[in-house]
Amino acid sequence: RAAIGARGSRSHPHSRQSSKMVNQDNVVAEGMLVKAHFQTIRRDNGEILDSSRDRAAPLTFVCGVQAAGVLPGLDKGVRGMATGEERDITLLPEEAFGVRDEEKVTDIPMKMLPKGVEPGQVLTLPGPRGPMRATVMQVGKKAAVLDFNHPLAGADLTMKVQIVSVEKAPPMEVVREIVTPGDGKTFPKVRDELTMHYTATLAATGQKFDSSYDRGAPLVFRIGLGKVIRGWDVGVMNMSLGERATLRIPAALAYGERGAPPAIPPNADLVFDVTLLKIS
Repeated sequence: RAAIGARGSRSHPHSRQSSKMVNQDNVVAEGMLVKAHFQTIRRDNGEILDSSRDRAAPLTFVCGVQAAGVLPGLDKGVRGMATGEERDITLLPEEAFGVRDEEKVTDIPMKMLPKGVEPGQVLTLPGPRGPMRATVMQVGKKAAVLDFNHPLAGADLTMKVQIVSVEKAPPMEVVREIVTPGDGKTFPKVRDELTMHYTATLAATGQKFDSSYDRGAPLVFRIGLGKVIRGWDVGVMNMSLGERATLRIPAALAYGERGAPPAIPPNADLVFDVTLLKIS
């Protein structure tokens, strides 16, 4: 996944947020373009998990748009910070990588796994809603125990954050072009489960980088919960059942400055050909 702290909800009420104030002119608020250096640390053992300074590039995101790769607790915790300000933000599991769910630890028949799997290996497997990552916990003769939780699920984290700059974000709008009208009366609501086919291309080159048709199965997901890129949560909500449309999504509502290498470069605008098959 994207950088740790760079994500798919409230700052800890007792988190330490003492700050060194440098500049009060530019303050983080919803809709502002933020650049920030960060260091992500496990609170139980002090392990440094990630640092933007190691890459010599700050994290860039628009506050309040649920950008892909930005932890909810970070998005909330930086609000009110000024350029140059430093803050320690404590993140509980539910505002970071989620609470551990033991139901996500399950036996998988060996015949469904690649040959030679070993404990500790991370696998990417097909799932009903797209690719799923799992850690191999145990390997037996007939089955292996796989953990589908994020490796940091259940972990309390501290993020040491320094705001590099705050400025007005560029215009962000999802352009929807109807190809085939839907029924015009049945629209998604937040938390509805949607079934959709899609083809994704880079706006700059037209190169295809993903398609549910190529996998032979539509994508199934819940809308409005950050399960997909923000541009989908915005654009698909305006589609009616049966509609086929083209969604033109700016980078800020997709994968942002980091992109999703190697398929999606940094700051890439995307185009999706989408069809809304089912709402449930």
